[in-house]
Amino acid sequence: MSQSEYTSILKCTPWLAKFLTRRGLKQPDHRPLYEYHATSEEYDELKWLLRSIGVPDGYKSDKGYAACFTLFCSEWYRRDYEREYGWAWEPIYKTIGISASSSEMGKIIPKGLDGYWGRPVRFYDTERRNFLGSLFSEGGLPFRLLKESNSRFQSMFSLILNQYDQAKYSNISTFALVHAAVEKSSLPVVFKEDTSVELISRMAEQLVSLVQIYDLSNHTEPVKELERVHPKWRDSFPVPLDDDTGTSFLNGLLRTASTESKPRLQKNKTTLCQFLWSENHPEAVQALISLPEELSFSIDIEPSTTRFELAIYEDGNEIASLGPAYATLSNSQAKIKVRKREIKFYRRNPTVSLFIVARAGGMFVGSNLLEGSEVAVGDVPLVFVSDKNEWLLQGQASCSVRGSHVLIVLPKDGCLASEHEDCDSGFSALGCRALTIKGRQDIIIEGDETYRIKTGRDQIIHAGFSFQGKRLNWTSYPDELFLGVPGITQHSENLSTHHYKRFFNGTFIDNCDVQEKMGAQFISVRNENNETLLRKKIGILPNDFSLEIKNGQQANEGSVIITTQHPCLYSLKEKTLEVGRKRLPGSTEIMMKAEGIPPASISLQITPNLTANPIVIWLPFPARGCLAFDKDEKPLPKNLTINDLLGARAYLFGKNGEPTRYQLELRLRSRSGMQALYEWHYSAGECPVELTLYSLREHIDNLLSLEEGIDQTVDMRIKGGGSSFTWQIRRYKYSLDYDRGRQILLANSISNRTGQIPSPVIMLLSEPERKVVPLTSRMSEGVPVGEFELSSIIQKNGPWLVLPKPGEEASFRPCFIAGEPVIQSDATAIQSLQKATQLFNPRSDVNTIMLVLEQMASDPAHSGWQFLRNLYDQFGYLPLATFEVWRALVQHPQALAMSLFKFEMSIDYLSRIESEFPVFWEFLPITEVKRSATRFRAFLAHKGAPEEMQIRLLDRMYQQLGTTFPTYASEVQLWLSQGKLPPVFPELTMKDIILEWYQELLREHGESRWPEFGGPGLLRWYMSQQNPVIDISPDASYRYSVTLLPVFAAAVASGKTTFDSVFENKPGAVFFLRQVRDFDSRWFNAIFQYCLLRNVTEK
Repeated sequence: MSQSEYTSILKCTPWLAKFLTRRGLKQPDHRPLYEYHATSEEYDELKWLLRSIGVPDGYKSDKGYAACFTLFCSEWYRRDYEREYGWAWEPIYKTIGISASSSEMGKIIPKGLDGYWGRPVRFYDTERRNFLGSLFSEGGLPFRLLKESNSRFQSMFSLILNQYDQAKYSNISTFALVHAAVEKSSLPVVFKEDTSVELISRMAEQLVSLVQIYDLSNHTEPVKELERVHPKWRDSFPVPLDDDTGTSFLNGLLRTASTESKPRLQKNKTTLCQFLWSENHPEAVQALISLPEELSFSIDIEPSTTRFELAIYEDGNEIASLGPAYATLSNSQAKIKVRKREIKFYRRNPTVSLFIVARAGGMFVGSNLLEGSEVAVGDVPLVFVSDKNEWLLQGQASCSVRGSHVLIVLPKDGCLASEHEDCDSGFSALGCRALTIKGRQDIIIEGDETYRIKTGRDQIIHAGFSFQGKRLNWTSYPDELFLGVPGITQHSENLSTHHYKRFFNGTFIDNCDVQEKMGAQFISVRNENNETLLRKKIGILPNDFSLEIKNGQQANEGSVIITTQHPCLYSLKEKTLEVGRKRLPGSTEIMMKAEGIPPASISLQITPNLTANPIVIWLPFPARGCLAFDKDEKPLPKNLTINDLLGARAYLFGKNGEPTRYQLELRLRSRSGMQALYEWHYSAGECPVELTLYSLREHIDNLLSLEEGIDQTVDMRIKGGGSSFTWQIRRYKYSLDYDRGRQILLANSISNRTGQIPSPVIMLLSEPERKVVPLTSRMSEGVPVGEFELSSIIQKNGPWLVLPKPGEEASFRPCFIAGEPVIQSDATAIQSLQKATQLFNPRSDVNTIMLVLEQMASDPAHSGWQFLRNLYDQFGYLPLATFEVWRALVQHPQALAMSLFKFEMSIDYLSRIESEFPVFWEFLPITEVKRSATRFRAFLAHKGAPEEMQIRLLDRMYQQLGTTFPTYASEVQLWLSQGKLPPVFPELTMKDIILEWYQELLREHGESRWPEFGGPGLLRWYMSQQNPVIDISPDASYRYSVTLLPVFAAAVASGKTTFDSVFENKPGAVFFLRQVRDFDSRWFNAIFQYCLLRNVTEK
């Protein structure tokens, strides 16, 4: 190399030093290159510098030159790329006057991108290194093409943001959503490259996050508001900011995001139901349910835990999960703080009511009707108003709506009787004829009833009726079944008149005799103009009607006893079951006998009125002992996966009306001898106890999380009534074996009754943001045989993980493949999770992932947080323990504390960490949470967020933490967010208060079975304390654990003692302690909070 060339190369290093110094850095911090936001002047300097150097021989060893070259290429793509350039190096070479071979680029790019900037080199699906794609993805989006396609890009972005929430609810990744939108758009082809799709996906997520964090939907000028609270918000976007067009472009996207992300349902103190229809799903209606902060349930049976599962039920089946929640029990009432206050899902049978159900141990403990949750498809006109790209249901039957552009779904017997100019009637929705009309109109629909719909009005007016009467609480058709004619309550504030009449199947109720009011009837309510305000099919049985199911002598025998003085006809749909009838005055007993195992249910058809349709009631077969069925009502197989429990139920029967006690046990088959189990007790009497087995999945996950690996088995055992049944539950249906010599994967069935073959995909562990590659099974005579070819893919990079694709029923245990050996690096040089994942070796003394987590714990800006976010978003459908980084995170308290803030205290994230790992949040050092909060605030301040916004953001996070785990609510939440401590009461006063709490605990659980794990150790620890925070003396040894655990947990959280001081390394200790905590959350929360705040005051 000549002296001049050597001198030129030396210019690169000082230029880079100045570049970083201007940004307050001494070395690169691993951010994407576009986030450094090189100015136009710096770009021109870099262009001149590289032109003057050319490609000297010394580039092979000069990291500075490689760093300048890679930075320039990324900036060139963002600033100067044109449509006609295609995917080629030549335009770059021409700009700086060089020419280089692919082998030369193979040395420069990794040295600059990975070696200096700490950024990964991407790969094609063929596993060749994608140098050009790597540089272009670091540059951001090609801004000249963006300006050229501005309006089309904005339209596409509006579509993405409009569908963003629905994609999340449907477990569709942002990448898949953006990819579909880009493919449909008429944007230049470069935007369809994976690198561009990834950048647009990240932009969408960032914009939605900004809108949510800073509450921009409620501001008429979101850009001005964000400028005020977060002036540097644009810095993380892949667009040049030294160009006015770039700034205005981002402003436009932010306005779009603020509009599209506006919540449809505002936070409220009551329950709200809204329904949407979309041309994308013309046969379905989508429900949006908003819940208050707290729900109350009446409970008949005292549950053994205060940790409930909440779900929304439709037609007797779970349709949406609301997750776990903690209850406060008092006087047969349960008050529950709701974690998930908004949920969106598609209805399966929209004509029936929805219920919010509380369960414990699979058993229903409470149920609330969701008022206004029926959508009477086909029975009355449905009036939807245009709302963004969807239609929002605003009225049913006769009504007035604000919208002047409406979609009306006609009843099956109805037709349009009025004439309208701007009317389109050439399509269908929800299986019915439909039409759209614009303007302020009076629309008449006629059929069996007459309906008037007024559009473009000042206010929404609809009937708002509800039924009042004695209900028969069996699953039935119609779904609302009454004993006697129900009353009707009208509770709409907007109706101008209360003069209305009731009709049965079109006949005025006063003209109907007693017989004509029975059976399955359409009840309708009309106003003085004979316009129908309500029409609904309900079932009416005689006032004195009662139903009893009775066991027989054998498990496959039983009978149904119906009592009423009113003449009725009865029949079973399953006619072969009936073996005889016994008629007595006022009652009929239908006797049944099944061949072999009885069915899950029987259908009893009741006809109290020959001129009306019959009523159908579904009853469990009155067997003996325990019967368990899968979702298809077939006997539950003995070998199961967790997903096989979806729709599965168990029925527990009493003996001839006498109470029979049952026990359900979930026990881990432990390799270490750990006796980890859950246990619930039930009493079955006249009515069988129905257990929803899939609601036990969180408890099964808890057990499976207790040991290393992902291959454990849980035994589910139900015993009682003189019988005992056991099932084996695993996570996965298949395993995949890697045949290294033949380079194939072989699928082996663990428990597969369907004959399905899995559909695996393969991911590069070090690049979670990267698109997975599907693997295809070999075929034999057109049939897949479960052998998957890997060819040379895995030899050119690594490590790899073969995974089930999202929603895959034939799931399997992920298969690790090391791939190409990675050259070991000096541990001190590992600064990214990408590199740590590549170099991780479980047998090594150095845990590379832990090294990076240590850096991340004190640095909220570390690139590792984006790695974790990508992993969570792309592969969150898998158990978190699938990935070593999550297992390492929960072992690192400081990084775990920081993750709370980096994941914005997401309720889903907090819940999953606890359910999938042996984590007891109340043991997390509270000082680490405070320390992480301080670092996170400094990070926000560096980003330009003013103090007011920092406080508001952290307050919101602490509020979510308290909602998820009530131990961190109220006074602890106030201390975390504001540093305020509650007033100190005199010692004697506080002693009396705690004694009263203790007496209340005893009263609530006088008949309960108290969990006892760790009791003696906790008592020894408590007695060893010189000045205990509270003075409490449990009067029985079986109460030690429940009474003293909150005192101990507060001492651990505040750093006054350690977990090991009582429990050493007892396997499964956290698992059992959760059961102690959840026995009575009110006691645990009150004592934990008091002791924790006393401890931090004294430190």
